[in-house]
Amino acid sequence: MGHIHRSAVDNPMKTHRLLVALAIFVAGCASVPTDRSSKNRGEQAQIERRLKEIFDAAEKKDFDRLDNYHLYGPKFTKFSSESTSRLDAAASRKGEHDGLGAISDLSMHADDLKIDLFGNVGIATFIFRYSFKAGGNSFEKKAQGTMVFAKEGGAWKIAHEHFSTIKAEP
Repeated sequence: MGHIHRSAVDNPMKTHRLLVALAIFVAGCASVPTDRSSKNRGEQAQIERRLKEIFDAAEKKDFDRLDNYHLYGPKFTKFSSESTSRLDAAASRKGEHDGLGAISDLSMHADDLKIDLFGNVGIATFIFRYSFKAGGNSFEKKAQGTMVFAKEGGAWKIAHEHFSTIKAEP
């Protein structure tokens, strides 16, 4: 016959060690994760404030301030309903400057704003509601908006933008 192993139940010292190890394991699994909610709320508030600053700079045609809110460089990208291809930093900057320069009375709002954080990256999704005047006509539009923010030097900057026009309902 083969060798018979004694179980931990037969050895009180092994039983004690097993119970201690199990208790530590269970406690580790059941422990509450570090509360980052207040830090996240602070970071989310910073991104929301930055979004309002971006809208304010656009409405006032303050191009230097608007450019400063972007992380313009080789990694910056933008998708827009006005273009069928991905825009790089130079094309995006030119499009924003030209577009904003051609209109007046711009008003911008982010409805149903949701901000998610992933370390030094924040993703803001919202319904972009905006109105403006051009060529003597008034326009009111809506788009689905996504802005990806990266924290650089303590400041949240736009690394990617994506806007999809919401068609007017008949």
